[in-house]
Amino acid sequence: MSSYLFNCIYSFICITLKYIFISHCKKGMPSNKKLSFGPSVKLPEVPKGESAELMFSEKGDLEWDYKEDGEYGLKWFIPIVLYNHPSVESLPSSGSVMHWVTKSEAGEQVYNVVCDANNNLRKEIFGKKWKLTRSITGSYRLDHA
Repeated sequence: MSSYLFNCIYSFICITLKYIFISHCKKGMPSNKKLSFGPSVKLPEVPKGESAELMFSEKGDLEWDYKEDGEYGLKWFIPIVLYNHPSVESLPSSGSVMHWVTKSEAGEQVYNVVCDANNNLRKEIFGKKWKLTRSITGSYRLDHA
């Protein structure tokens, strides 16, 4: 019984610290918000076993953000420029600006790197194309293209 109680308290503390960290990081995120109405364009789901090509956006109208999604945890709103996607027939050569809205570990990890201004990996995120691959099990992986 005591180990169960310890595990519950430990989980609660870890979750609380995660939310505090994320809230603190959000204050330092790039923000170029302009007045707009309606939803932003969102990256269509990448089919299992396929990949998309994108760049992360540090500038523009879209913000790096997160929102609570009820029983499913956090959703990450990550600004991107989409260059190639198996479900999108025609994209301009300059790409299409949109949000990647995700609950994936890959999205959370990128968000955490970007929001930490002292992280040396931050400079590796922007200005480079990335390959977003969805495995046959549904998980996402990001690799430099």
